[in-house]
Amino acid sequence: MKATLTLLVLLCATSWCAAEDVRVREEAVRLLERANAVSLAPNLPNLERTVAFRVLDSASGAQEGTFTRVVIQGTGRREETSFGDYHVIDVWTRGRLATSRTREVAPPEIHDLMRLTPIWLVRFDHEDVIHSITDRQSGERKLRCIQFDTVAGQRSNNNELCVDAANGTLVTMKVEQNYVENSDFFPFAGALIPAHISYSYAGIPKLEISQAMSVLTQVTPNVLAAPPNAEIRRTCKTYRRPLGVTMPQPKPGNGGGDYDIVVRGIIGEDGRVTDAVVQSYDRPDLNGEALSLIQQWVFTPGMCDGHLNATEASFTLHFQAR
Repeated sequence: MKATLTLLVLLCATSWCAAEDVRVREEAVRLLERANAVSLAPNLPNLERTVAFRVLDSASGAQEGTFTRVVIQGTGRREETSFGDYHVIDVWTRGRLATSRTREVAPPEIHDLMRLTPIWLVRFDHEDVIHSITDRQSGERKLRCIQFDTVAGQRSNNNELCVDAANGTLVTMKVEQNYVENSDFFPFAGALIPAHISYSYAGIPKLEISQAMSVLTQVTPNVLAAPPNAEIRRTCKTYRRPLGVTMPQPKPGNGGGDYDIVVRGIIGEDGRVTDAVVQSYDRPDLNGEALSLIQQWVFTPGMCDGHLNATEASFTLHFQAR
């Protein structure tokens, strides 16, 4: 259930860090640590989580999907995802995964859904630059909003996190071009979880999510049964990750900005990438070139217990002056 991610930055200008007010930073860290604590349950029971979502900017219009997760503590869990022609059932028990899926790599919308639910939490890196904390009114709620910069290479992003002053929950988050709004928090197992989540990227609405969680007091006997015609995958005792051999990057342009395009795909047993999908949203016009280049990448394949192993991975292509 843990969905906490670390907010990473690569560089921090010394003059900015030196100018940071220590007391403001301490207060910002305290607010964010409280937000993480109030939305992470210390001890989870057997549970079921149900999610309904709408993808708002699909080329074919708004599309709907569902996700369910059933967890039997100490025994295993079952997950089912449906979105368009993508349908996956995964059942984890006794160190193995029984899976039935229409395709291997999830659409980018599903990747975002998993990142946002049950709640996307962050922590400050020691190089994040905190500027100020301000009070804001949102309806009947008082918010405490943290303004800070994230510096990546030569780029600096103005970010903001707002927490509920009363219960400490993370209400809104603007990190780079991501904007998340959590609302209608409900209590579950000692934590406060948002029933509704909205997600935008670069000002464009992407996802609307509704979720609920309930305690399982009675467990259906076949809830962790393998789905029909399932493929059985086992946990590796020894694993070697794929290593890049040939990874050509795009040719620089003659002007414009610099963009990173993230692609996800499967590094096969032959070391080549298949089933690639673009995860980024910044420059859709560069997606075709990114996917074409990925077909040229070659790796030494992953190894699982001494055997060749297909591995899902993320790849970043750097477009300069494009």
